[in-house]
Amino acid sequence: MAASSRKTTKGELTRQKIIEATLELIATTGLNSLSHRNIASAAQVRLSLTSYYFESMDHLILCAFEEFARREVKQIQWIQEQVDTILRDYLAKGSTEDREACVVQLTELLTQYISTELTDETRRKQLTIRCHFLFALGQSEMLVKRVSEYKLQVMRLIEKTAELIGSPHPEIDANLVIFTFREFEFALVSGDQNFNQEIVSKTLKRLLSTLIATE
Repeated sequence: MAASSRKTTKGELTRQKIIEATLELIATTGLNSLSHRNIASAAQVRLSLTSYYFESMDHLILCAFEEFARREVKQIQWIQEQVDTILRDYLAKGSTEDREACVVQLTELLTQYISTELTDETRRKQLTIRCHFLFALGQSEMLVKRVSEYKLQVMRLIEKTAELIGSPHPEIDANLVIFTFREFEFALVSGDQNFNQEIVSKTLKRLLSTLIATE
């Protein structure tokens, strides 16, 4: 029984190495460059193991996406908790001055969150992978479906925050937030020379001032 347990653990580790190598390659060369050979090489495993653990390349890419999505949702939930803490503090007071302070706090928090993607290697890599998945063309129907489900899951998370501040249209407001952040992300990944922290801060402040309406 112990030997069987060790074998399973080794297999899980090998499978995870293959997924990590796949994500690394997506970050550096994109989805359409993937092959069993370059993934096996990057993972430093035998070529036969990529097809042993994954029935097809589409299956491997889908599993890599699931790992990406798990990490991404965890990150979104982390920043959402901080945003909601600031909002609840504002709602407990509710004056115009408190609203302005709330907008400033949220602007600073979210500007720093986005700016970190410029300097933190892990965050920047995750961001690049996200863009490859979100803007992927020619991928399997199953992956396209799963990416759509992920996008809906993210929207539902942000809707909860919109509901917290009493938005009359939480789905629309969630989409405004998502579209704004997605444009920032694309500018970061593409190396847009016009993209800078000042633009991020001013855009976020304007957006937040609109969403957090006065009584």
